[in-house]
Amino acid sequence: MPLIMRYASEISAMKAATETVQGTTLAWAVLSQNQTTGRAEVVKVTGHEEADAFVQNNPDVYYKSGPFVV
Repeated sequence: MPLIMRYASEISAMKAATETVQGTTLAWAVLSQNQTTGRAEVVKVTGHEEADAFVQNNPDVYYKSGPFVV
């Protein structure tokens, strides 16, 4: 069983995914859609709580993607 799944029963899954597990750190990217090129642009790489707050302030412009290994 992956370490994240084992810890998820003890603390929230998002918090478990944000923690450093055996030297691996997971992060989320905040992105926006470039209207000119149609491509997504990374605005910020951060933890899940800050990414959630960033997107909540303007959900029509920003979205998040992750987790991924940093």
